[in-house]
Amino acid sequence: MQNSQKTILEPDWPTLFDELKDKESLSSDAKLAESLGVSRGYICSVRKGRKNISLELAKKIFSRLGRTFETQNLERLLVPVKVRGYTYNMNAIKREVISRANGMCQLCDMKAPFYDKNGMPYLEMHYIVPIANGGSDTLENIVALCPNCHKKIVISPSDEDKHKLEFLTKENAAD
Repeated sequence: MQNSQKTILEPDWPTLFDELKDKESLSSDAKLAESLGVSRGYICSVRKGRKNISLELAKKIFSRLGRTFETQNLERLLVPVKVRGYTYNMNAIKREVISRANGMCQLCDMKAPFYDKNGMPYLEMHYIVPIANGGSDTLENIVALCPNCHKKIVISPSDEDKHKLEFLTKENAAD
């Protein structure tokens, strides 16, 4: 028994664009873009991996190619794993980290430079051990830093800064 519809597991957008162009006898990316309601530049950016494709556009492409998909599976493919893994309660985590810091930068011990639109001290969250390096998305691994210290720790951390972050990790774990 042969199924005429294919299920996509991991989309290769340039190939799918070309298949759709062939199927619909479109002679160029400009015509493809026009038929999809996007710009030619957008198609080029997706081809080069500079832009992600929207869920709605992905559905439209699969549908026009006669392919099946489950929206939930397609969403998982379109949203990067790093983002998907830690955005579920980021606002709550951020509020807790800033509250724990009492509005003070945990590196320079200075007051937050200003308040955000919600009246909260403006501090940026920093992962002591980055998620990409196996760090956890937990309160123990996150500190609140002023914008200057955050930039400094990312670009050029001193040994003293590194030691302080190690100390904060232990202190946060003890709380």
